[in-house]
Amino acid sequence: MPPNMLPSNAFAPVSPLLRDRKFTVAVAGAVGVQIALVSLSLPGWECPFFRVTGIPCPGCGLTRAVILLLKGDLQASLRFHAFAPIVLLTAVALVLVLLLPRSITQPAISKMEMLEQQTGFTVIILFGLILYWLARLLFLQTAFVQLIRG
Repeated sequence: MPPNMLPSNAFAPVSPLLRDRKFTVAVAGAVGVQIALVSLSLPGWECPFFRVTGIPCPGCGLTRAVILLLKGDLQASLRFHAFAPIVLLTAVALVLVLLLPRSITQPAISKMEMLEQQTGFTVIILFGLILYWLARLLFLQTAFVQLIRG
């Protein structure tokens, strides 16, 4: 369906959530704690979807992939999850929104909102994540599950 035939809210931006500092603190804190736990070889939060179904969720492997990316091992990072660079950029954006003054972040958030509305890139990324997950499940299921289990 062409974009002009989609409902007006089909490409509703996610960036307004960045305006809510409590939400941003909660998300950045949760991401930071998870990355810190796994980096220290401590048990992080288990994926409830994987635990219940035995099937990796679309985000399974992202924490380890981001940690490998932070260590500079792009190849190993992408083996765990191809969306690690996007997640890392998002985490950096969250931290910047918290650390920089509002006089800098508010115009940047407004520009991001406009870009999201014009391109629908958030929806495109989420759709790509689902397609990537389905491809891994359909074509590489055994390797995918073994990779996630460790």
